[in-house]
Amino acid sequence: MIDQARRKLATRGVLFQRALAEALPLAGGCVDLVFMSQVYHHFSDPSAVARECRRVLRDAGYACIRNTTRENDFVYRHFFLAIQPLIEGELPDRQGIEGTFVRAGFARMAHQIVRQMVAHDWTTFVGKTALRADSFVARLSMEEFDAGMTALRARAAKANLDGAVTEEIDWFVFTKAD
Repeated sequence: MIDQARRKLATRGVLFQRALAEALPLAGGCVDLVFMSQVYHHFSDPSAVARECRRVLRDAGYACIRNTTRENDFVYRHFFLAIQPLIEGELPDRQGIEGTFVRAGFARMAHQIVRQMVAHDWTTFVGKTALRADSFVARLSMEEFDAGMTALRARAAKANLDGAVTEEIDWFVFTKAD
C-alpha cells in the first residue's frame, strides 16, 4: 500500500513510514489531524492508540475514526452467518470507541452513521466478495464461505442489477480537550 501511495503524483513531499499506532515516530503536538479508516478493530490496545493520538495532536487537533461497529448493518452479516461470533468478539461498539477516546483526553465533536457504497451493483459485489479480501470473510472455512457465497449469489440474481450495494459505517470526530 505504501508503494502504491508513493506512485501518486499528489503525494510529492509526503513522507510515508510504517509504525505501530501505539508508538508513532512523530514529535508531540506536531499534527492537526489523525485519520483512521477501518483499522480500529485491529488494535490490540485501543486505549494506548488514543493516548498516542492525543500526544501527537496539536491543541484543538482532531482525531477522526471511520470504522464498522457491532451495531452496523453491513452486507456480509446477512449472508455469512458464521462471521457473527467474529463481529461480536472483535468489532468495537460505539460506546466503547467513544469511551476510549474520552478517557484519553478527547471530547466528542460528532458522531454519525453514514451509508457508504461498497459496490455499484450486486454482480460487482459478488465478484469482490469472492476475492475473500475482507478480514472476517477470509477467516471462514471453505464450507462456511461457500454457503455464504451461494446465499449471496441467490440474492444478486434477484437484485435490481442497477442498484448500488450500501452499508452502514460509524464516523466519529474527536478533538483534543484541554
